[in-house]
Amino acid sequence: MEHKQTSEQLKEGNRPQQPLVGNPVYADPPAPTVTTTPATGEAPHLQFSRWRWALTGVVRVLYRRWTRIAARLFPENSPSERLARALHIPLPDQLNLSWITDQLAVGGRIHPQDIKALARLGVTHVVDTRAEYVDDRQALARAGIELLHLPTPDTQPLSLEQLLEGARWVNERIQRGGRVLIHCEHGVGRSALLACAVLVDGGMHARDALALVQQRRWQAAPNHKQVERLREFESLVRAARSK
Repeated sequence: MEHKQTSEQLKEGNRPQQPLVGNPVYADPPAPTVTTTPATGEAPHLQFSRWRWALTGVVRVLYRRWTRIAARLFPENSPSERLARALHIPLPDQLNLSWITDQLAVGGRIHPQDIKALARLGVTHVVDTRAEYVDDRQALARAGIELLHLPTPDTQPLSLEQLLEGARWVNERIQRGGRVLIHCEHGVGRSALLACAVLVDGGMHARDALALVQQRRWQAAPNHKQVERLREFESLVRAARSK
């Protein structure tokens, strides 16, 4: 189960690749825009991979241990941190997010001090899928970021109603030119599930959507219940389109 942790423990994401202007903040550069067309024909079979789920779990545990060590050895904005980056030592990201498309990102918990950094990245909307916490709506609004809260218990799938609401909400904002971050506590299950639903609602097959999310974010590993809910969501969307 996801537990409340320090900011150093929660900074888990992809390797920093491109510094931004202003305070040092690292995140993946936006991924190429993915154009989707309505899925036709029989949907490819979506399978849950226990092997991948277990393997990524081990890697995540090891990565979190490294973040704790790195936070002590290389504090942010310290000479040791600058030396580590000069020597290309892989340090944890200061923002825990990965771009799935140019306008859609998946990530973990947002720290209050990270809100301005999100705004500098161009994030205009945030979906928080956690039931155990919720982002500061007013703090996000002051940075020009709109929040949607879809509370879901840790390790559980969002309901079909939440997936429908979230997918439509996100796609409407994306169509208006917005850039959306979907997050849970660590960016592993709940947020990955909703990101897949957004892509399915936009026309992708569920299998392709999950493959894309996992390709762009190695931590993404929805559990069996969450993958099964994605199958149900795809069937619901396809049935609605066939009417």
